[in-house]
Order: sequence, then C-alpha cells, then structure tokens
Amino acid sequence: MTNESQVLPNVALLGAGALGSAVAARLLGLRFPLVVYNRTPARAERLVGLGAKVAATPKEAVRDARVVLACVSDADALRAILTGDDGAVRGLGAVPRQVFCDLSTVGRKAAREMAALVDARGTKYLDAPMSGTVGPASRGELVALVGGSTAALRRAEPVLNAICRKIIHAGSVGQGQVLKVVLNGLGAHHLVAFTSMLVLGERAGLSREHIVDAFTSGAFATPSYQGKRSKVLARDFSPDFALALALKDAALAVELQYELDMKLPVHRAVVRDLEEAVSAGLGKEDLFGLERLYSGRPKREG
Repeated sequence: MTNESQVLPNVALLGAGALGSAVAARLLGLRFPLVVYNRTPARAERLVGLGAKVAATPKEAVRDARVVLACVSDADALRAILTGDDGAVRGLGAVPRQVFCDLSTVGRKAAREMAALVDARGTKYLDAPMSGTVGPASRGELVALVGGSTAALRRAEPVLNAICRKIIHAGSVGQGQVLKVVLNGLGAHHLVAFTSMLVLGERAGLSREHIVDAFTSGAFATPSYQGKRSKVLARDFSPDFALALALKDAALAVELQYELDMKLPVHRAVVRDLEEAVSAGLGKEDLFGLERLYSGRPKREG
C-alpha cells in the first residue's frame, strides 16, 4: 500500500491490454501520475477518464517517468516498443534514478537482451513478470517475480507494492523470467489436468457441479481453480487470460529445457495439447476453454 504523505513517482505504462489496463486503473485509483502508451490508441484513451495521460509514442511516454512499466504480450512486442526512432529506449535516461520494469512474460534470453539496451541509456532494468490476472491486478494482489539489482528493485518498490501483495526477488536480470516460466509450466500441467479430468468425469456420468466442487475444495484445490469456479460452471470462456498466451508461456518452458539440455516429456505433451487447441481456433478463449478440445475428441483414439 502507498503512504498518502509520500510523493508518488511519475509512472509510464507501455501496454494497455487486459492486464495493463487493470494495472493502470489500480495505480490511478491510488493517484499515481500516469502516462500510457498502447499500439492501439483507443485502449489507452479508455483510461483518460480515470486520470491517465496518453502518449503518442513510447519515447514520449517514458521521457518524464521515474518508473517505466511494460506490459505486453511477448518478446517481439517488447522489442517493438523499445527500439526504433520513436522507441522507448530513445526517451530513457533523462530522469535521475529511472528504472524500467518489464511486467511481461518474455523469457530469460529476451530479458537480458532488452536489459542491455536499457542499461546503455543509464536506466536500471528489472524483469518482473506478474503472477495473476485481471482480478488480482485490480485489487493490488499480483505477485511480482523479479530479476535485477536490489538498487533497481528499491526504486520500483513504491509502484510494485501498489499492485502486488508479494514480491519475490529471484536474483539477477533474467531470473524473474525463469521463475515465471517454471511457475507457468506448473500452471500448464494444472490446466491440462483440470480440463481433461473435468471432461472425463462428465463423460462418466458425474455432474459438472460435483466435479468442480471436488476440484475446488478437495485435496488438490488451488486459488486458480477456485477463482475460475463460477466461470467454469457457467461454461463462460470469455478470456481473463487467453489460451494462446498460455501456449506462449508453456513454450518458453520448452525453450528453457533446450537451453539447459533437459528433456521433460510430460511438459512437451502438455504443449502439444495446447498447440492443438490453438490450431482448432480456441486461442482467443479463456485458457480453461481448453476443455473444449477434450470434449471434441472422439471417445476412443487410435
């Protein structure tokens, strides 16, 4: 939480998608001065009524910010907003003790690449991917998985504490990404287990209500399952977090396995199911919409 007597730092937010917009609304509600840039301007402009200013370019957005947040879909999107004539890198370095804090999930290799660009401007870099989706972001209940120096983290803490209930400092730049990748790898296993066993139970004659009740209150219940309870019961697959993004994150764990010369066959089978679901047109649905893949498969295969 913030202290009303403290001077709140100017913040720039690059990326106003679902999670970015929730982060923005949280910061604006706590009266942080905020400038927003989004590649689709209409999404940023929705935040004007809450008190945000909108920048035409990433370079303009970061120019006067003490803390810069990036919240984009993948490494290519992060690279695009940082580089180029109007990229954020061109606007960094004018503010003393500036820190660039990437909330996205992009993997360790990309984080280290982007950190080199930012550091060359005299700005500290943190990779701080978030665990949590729109609901926790709006309540300030995200968990930050942070890689970078202690000095950089201290500079970003007033902002991170406003949107997070917990900060885990995993080590140097890139290690926050590693922690997020392995956490999301675990989540991908949970996702496949939940949705496939839900379909299997229904096919065996159990009611959806009884299955979901057991999943959300039994020995293996998790906050993720519990938070999805009402949507799963209603078969509401409107995206809190899209299945295509879940696939992207799970694929980063495969990339890390190759980097470390480690083979995890079960995880790679999980990724194949996610790939099949996205190829079947489910990529824009909520990640728990994966159940539709299993519902559509024949009762016997092979």
